[in-house]
Amino acid sequence: MRRKKLFRTPYLYDAGGDISKSWWIELGYRDPKDGKMKRKRYQEELSLLKTKKARREKAEELIKIYTAKLSKGWTPLDDIKNQVVYEDELEYHEAARVYGRKRKANKNIRFYGSEYISHIKARKAKKTFESYRGKIREFTSWLEKEKLVDNDLSTFNNNTIFQFFEYLIDERQLAKRTVEKYRMTIGKFFTFMIGQNIIIENPVHDIDLPETDEDFSAMPFLDDDMEKILPVIREQDPQLFLAALLQYFCFVRPGNELLNLQVKHINFGARTITIPKNIAKKRKERVIDIPTQLFDVLQRHGIHTFGKEMFLIGPFGRPGNRQIGTNTLRTRFNKFRDDLDLSKSYKWYSFKHTGAGKLLESGATIVELMNQLGHTDITSTYRYIRQHFGERSEHVRESFPSPRGFEP
Repeated sequence: MRRKKLFRTPYLYDAGGDISKSWWIELGYRDPKDGKMKRKRYQEELSLLKTKKARREKAEELIKIYTAKLSKGWTPLDDIKNQVVYEDELEYHEAARVYGRKRKANKNIRFYGSEYISHIKARKAKKTFESYRGKIREFTSWLEKEKLVDNDLSTFNNNTIFQFFEYLIDERQLAKRTVEKYRMTIGKFFTFMIGQNIIIENPVHDIDLPETDEDFSAMPFLDDDMEKILPVIREQDPQLFLAALLQYFCFVRPGNELLNLQVKHINFGARTITIPKNIAKKRKERVIDIPTQLFDVLQRHGIHTFGKEMFLIGPFGRPGNRQIGTNTLRTRFNKFRDDLDLSKSYKWYSFKHTGAGKLLESGATIVELMNQLGHTDITSTYRYIRQHFGERSEHVRESFPSPRGFEP
């Protein structure tokens, strides 16, 4: 059966060397939906360059990149990537079936993750294999949330990996040994991809993790540091200020819960916030009391005047019809923290931990703290207290007997 080539080699159109005109790189690819050869031109990067030499050098570089990608099966179509270079003509006559199969076989991180998991299944003990599989799935899930999952693997650089590990540390609150296992597993996956000639460099490097005896958890603010950062945030970024107070007073988790919180979830009459189960961490709905200080801030921000379906933390510094990016608030907080030269142990989560500690110090019962945190059992609350604040005893601090002969 005659076979059709799926692409034409990229070439440079240079307008006869006239840099006052548009130059572009043109390539051809076959659309698997209708079997027809299509053209694609790229000219943006070339148009920014003002000399013939610069344009030709850039064109040579881009032609190599596009040729390599096309050779691996990539096409410019957003939803069809990395097909084989040749395909039977018969398959084009059954375009719908082919297209459906191609979508299932897209060679993105899902495809290669599955390939890697299959590779190690027979080489690892069952428990080790399940650990590897779980971590690759977690990485893929995070990429999906960040809308990066369909990107070419070559675009995953060290910054992408660093953001994933920030997520594990700041939002997932994983223990140091667990995070180190993630680093090893994800690193081995990309090493495998190098061996398969999919990528040329492992992006898992220079991950700045704490030393062995250091805690990954976000550190609660010291009073002096809170006095430095909170007024500055309030003055310069009122939305970030509100988001910080939602953590501090109501322990709204700054990831999925905060970003999905809508105006309708705030009951101004009862002065409560409802976290519905579809966005709650443990898929269990909880109702949180709003302390007076936060309630006043919500009213000053006019939250009650916005549409019920609007996201409380929306774009443009006010409630909106769409969510902001997953890392937006954390990035804005980090800038304030770094500009004030505060410890990097302070994370976006630190407001939540600080509020929990202050509520505990104010004389609140363990049950009150448990309910406000949204814990389902008191054991989790005790574990939380020990992790973030240590074992505390008013009796030890104030009533410890002095040794004989001690002069204070």
